[in-house]
Amino acid sequence: MHDYTQAHNRVRAIFFLHGAAFSSWVPHIPLVQERLNLGHDDLGGILLAAAIGVLSVMPIAGRLSDRFGSERVVRYSGLFYFIAVGLPAYMPSYLSITIAMFALGFSGAFLDVAMNANGLNVERLRKRSIMSGLHGFWSLGGFAGAGVAAAWFALPIPVTAHLPVVLTLFLIAHIVAQAGLIPDAVFHAQTSAPCAADTRQSDVDLKAGKSGKQRSLIVFLLPFGVCAFIGQFGEGVITDWATVFMTRELSSGATMAAVGFAIYSCAMAATRLSGDMLVMKFGRARILLTSSILASTGTFIIAFAPHFVVAWIGCAIAGMGLAVILPLLLSAASQSTGKGGGTVVSIIAATGYSAIMAGPPVIGAIGAAFGLVIAFTVTASFLALIIPAYLLSLRKVL
Repeated sequence: MHDYTQAHNRVRAIFFLHGAAFSSWVPHIPLVQERLNLGHDDLGGILLAAAIGVLSVMPIAGRLSDRFGSERVVRYSGLFYFIAVGLPAYMPSYLSITIAMFALGFSGAFLDVAMNANGLNVERLRKRSIMSGLHGFWSLGGFAGAGVAAAWFALPIPVTAHLPVVLTLFLIAHIVAQAGLIPDAVFHAQTSAPCAADTRQSDVDLKAGKSGKQRSLIVFLLPFGVCAFIGQFGEGVITDWATVFMTRELSSGATMAAVGFAIYSCAMAATRLSGDMLVMKFGRARILLTSSILASTGTFIIAFAPHFVVAWIGCAIAGMGLAVILPLLLSAASQSTGKGGGTVVSIIAATGYSAIMAGPPVIGAIGAAFGLVIAFTVTASFLALIIPAYLLSLRKVL
């Protein structure tokens, strides 16, 4: 019996660093908007460039992870990601920041798919649920990154020095952590024997026929992707627009807005770290439906908050609701199909991960036309659609 604890800890570290880097950039969004005098629609446009970067990488990230090994893709995509995160904050024009945001979305999604693929492999090797916990470490990184940013902004230190310093440290830590990731070859060697999940997949293949195997898999995973899209849409909106909302609509200032995002990240981290236990105790279906209700309620509270402190409460509730939706769906899809690694992640990511970048520009356009209160109300309503989506398509699977 092999001990995969070290590999588990190393992939935890990769998730932590990814989240810390991204949340270090988020508090700079309202500063960039102010510096370049961007309207809500302009800001939505540069966020759309990041969405395009995400979408462009989805068809190839999973395939490359499966072909060359997720651990290798993590290694090299991370080198680009930790550089790309810092670029948008220093771009001098709308065009240059748009290109930088595309690079951020592209490299971030590449690393995201590969680290989730590696995490799914470790989960099956350890024979216990770990995906919610891994995403919990992403959120812990988000809390740490946002917390450091809030403290940095409050101190008499140049804001322009923030990203170069922290991202250099994250890059060094990434180089150390990725060296201990488990190679995909080990996963394939250890799981070559038939198991229950593989038997279920064999039944699917026999029904669909060998020529329709991939199409059958895509159709089977589509409901998972739809629910992932809804959840990730909400996560993307709160990540990119909550600080802007608190700054512009509630006059919180950059420091208090960063505190609100840190609270959101902390609530998400705490929920994700306990998510594997909650799923085992209450079942995936109850956790998914409860998550939808909490996410929708929290976003409604943000939309109608009379003060930024009330918005903080909404951030906490929304963070708890959004926390386990994606890892729950990834784990369920992998176990239901018997597929791990890049195959499952890339298919679900085609619908789910794109939303975390596609949501903000959509909300930017709505905000420019009708105001951010309406935009957040639309987001809250959209998050409630996970419930009918589950009832119509996932009831018999989860």
